[in-house]
Amino acid sequence: MGPGLEVEREEVMMRLARSILILAAGGAVSAPLCALGHGAEFLSAKLTLLPDAEVLLEVTADYGSNPMIADERAALDALADPIRLRQHETLVPLGTAEISRHQNWAEYAPASYLPSETEGEAHALITSSWRWRSAEPEIVFEMPKGKLHDVLLWTHDATQPDAPPKWMLLLAGDRSRPIPIQQTPWWRNWMAAAGTSGLVLIGIYFFSRNFTLRQRTL
Repeated sequence: MGPGLEVEREEVMMRLARSILILAAGGAVSAPLCALGHGAEFLSAKLTLLPDAEVLLEVTADYGSNPMIADERAALDALADPIRLRQHETLVPLGTAEISRHQNWAEYAPASYLPSETEGEAHALITSSWRWRSAEPEIVFEMPKGKLHDVLLWTHDATQPDAPPKWMLLLAGDRSRPIPIQQTPWWRNWMAAAGTSGLVLIGIYFFSRNFTLRQRTL
């Protein structure tokens, strides 16, 4: 066995051991995840729950210090289809993403996942973003089988910004637990419908009034 294969085998075994440790802890590891190795070996998937059933998913890859991602091209490939929505027993790709390049880990990873300040390594980050309004009261993500990069999926509730994030590690073939979204209050839908109906009635009234006045002048 050549030295290259030996190094690759060691990296895979370390990655597997780290994943098993986190899964065994049930997603409740109190120590920073970077204590288990490089703090950026997962793809960080931040799911922001917005009002009115809107969700924003931002998946970030670090190709500056991640031994699993060699360069920017590899990072873009990893972010092309990192995770999928599960809808009625069907896996649905997320579609076209908005791409941004930055070095700001603090906005795109939970505090326990942030790389240690003592690492002294450069972090070149790429984030793919998707935003949509969910028609379902809950959403479920699933990792397609055969995926190389694990995904750290964590939620940020925009209506409760001080609440601690909830997170789970997804490996290839894993499915997330159902994630409730911020549904639009029924009264807001009723008010919107009432407002639309009112505008229609006002329009009909003015149309009828103008028609009547025109008839009188003839």
